[in-house]
Amino acid sequence: MSLISLVDAGKDFGIRTLFENLSLHIGAGERLGLIGPNGAGKSTLLKVLAGIEPLGSGQRRCAPRTRVVLVDQEPGLDPEHTVLEQVFAGSGEKMALLRQHTALSQAVADGPDNAIALAQLSDLHDRMDQLNAWGLEQQCREVLERLGISDIERKVGDLSGGYRKRVALAAALVAEPDVLLLDEPTNHLDANGVEWLQSYLGRFPGALVLVTHDRYVLDRVTRRIVEVDRGLARSYAGNYATYLTHKAEEEASEASSAAKFKGTLRRELAWLRQGPKARSTKQKARIQRIEEMREAPQRQGRGQVSLATSSRRLGKRAITAEELGVSAGEGAEARALLRAFSYDFSPEDRVGIIGPNGVGKSSLLEVIAGRRQPSSGSLELGATVKLAYFDQHSDVLLKPDQKVLEVVQAAASRVAVDGEELSASQLLERFLFPPAQQHQPVAKLSGGERRRLHLCRLLIGAPNVLLLDEPTNDLDVQTLSVLEDFLEDFRGCVVVVSHDRYFLDRTVDRLFCFENGELQRFEGNYSAYLETSASRLAARAAGATSSGAKKASPLQPQVKTAANQPRRRSFKETRELADLETKLPAWEEQRRQLEQALGSAGSDYTALEKCTQQLAELGERISKGEERWLALSELAG
Repeated sequence: MSLISLVDAGKDFGIRTLFENLSLHIGAGERLGLIGPNGAGKSTLLKVLAGIEPLGSGQRRCAPRTRVVLVDQEPGLDPEHTVLEQVFAGSGEKMALLRQHTALSQAVADGPDNAIALAQLSDLHDRMDQLNAWGLEQQCREVLERLGISDIERKVGDLSGGYRKRVALAAALVAEPDVLLLDEPTNHLDANGVEWLQSYLGRFPGALVLVTHDRYVLDRVTRRIVEVDRGLARSYAGNYATYLTHKAEEEASEASSAAKFKGTLRRELAWLRQGPKARSTKQKARIQRIEEMREAPQRQGRGQVSLATSSRRLGKRAITAEELGVSAGEGAEARALLRAFSYDFSPEDRVGIIGPNGVGKSSLLEVIAGRRQPSSGSLELGATVKLAYFDQHSDVLLKPDQKVLEVVQAAASRVAVDGEELSASQLLERFLFPPAQQHQPVAKLSGGERRRLHLCRLLIGAPNVLLLDEPTNDLDVQTLSVLEDFLEDFRGCVVVVSHDRYFLDRTVDRLFCFENGELQRFEGNYSAYLETSASRLAARAAGATSSGAKKASPLQPQVKTAANQPRRRSFKETRELADLETKLPAWEEQRRQLEQALGSAGSDYTALEKCTQQLAELGERISKGEERWLALSELAG
């Protein structure tokens, strides 16, 4: 039975159609992931399912007594509630039963012979068993703790936006509705919080509709994917990995069909240009078919985000930190976030900074970016450094009434990209802002589109050092994939703060983890870090570490046993290995052909000299390639 159904649903915002003729049914136990580019209508579709946003056409049907809870990106909470009151607010019936139980228990204690109170208490026990209301308070406190919420007596109105989002998420989880609608729930959660949420959603008894950029969560929680794109919504059975497989096959089929259509149309037009006399019915029918083919609407393929930009040369030194200290607050109330951090960031560094919320990750990036002063030590940028800082909130600096095109033109009217000079409008098209949208005010953009516009604005400056603070927040999956490819080829230093495990796995080769005010260094990506941490915890549980031994950092075993445990290949090194496995056989074949050419050159000394030189250069390339292949293949995959 469907809990919520949309029948022939349509929604548009003026010139842009979000979706039309959409039929969508949310059944009990549903695990549905909504994906699509920024601005495609995912958040609007969630609001339609929740009954908050009206449809332009079609119907929304909801089964009677179905409890639906939406956790929006900007949730509306009561500013006068404390955190605990806000979380309990979504558990109205359970909370009422607990209070009623307290009152009846007191009545029975005061009058043991009160038959009416005893009967009511017995009925209440049955109802509380049905709703599993006994552990409500304990469940509430566990959810709050797991989501990093500690100030439960604080007023909601005094909380930051990210903190309010976590409170809204906690309230929704504790309420246990029949249908849970989540819009980017992993934003503002640290890696441990995301891991716990993923596990919790896997056990959630109700139906779930999820919008998220976290591809690990999407892959492991969902069992159906609905893609909203260019006014259409398509459903795919299976998780995110299955969707990718179906999507690749579908796009290949569409490309083949489009090529066949164009080929047929080209032949028909060639026939028409020959000017045959259209006297027979057969010829007239053919001409009519050609006209129909020419007028047939062809669905435009979605453009691909292009993050290619010009770049500046970066010298041998990028960023040097010496005994760097970072504090929060001022004077006597100052709290040390980081102590005595020393590191020399190289021009090719791909560094990830991880740790729980509030430990100082963003503060460290602000110090590097020059937005705040260190509390101690020194930080120096190289003479050739051109730094760009993509922080969590810079997109709010965009003026709401400014046109999209004006945002880019304020930085540069023309930009050199890959040896080609582009206008501001052409550059925006590469970032998937069509001409019609370029003349809209920034206020009309979705949150993800504003982030993408801000990223475009930053990259115009051709930076060679990138500081990225939670770059995956609000960006769609396609843009994230292109951003990951861009960072792989980026010629410069990259420092990333992120809770997105997939993004870290693809983009970094080294991690710094905040631990007790210090940054512990780890060689490898985030998956390798998790494996090492899990191994260490397992060893401790097995009694491998003696109780009298000095406590070691979670990262120290990796450093101490590096000689015995080979470093894992990074994503970039894995691609390099695959590339070498393709190139080496081709080079060997090329060498064989050169050797044959050398043998048949005879007395042609010019040809002999050319072949000999090419053979020597190729031999050296093969030798280096084989050495590199051997080195990469010995690393753990």
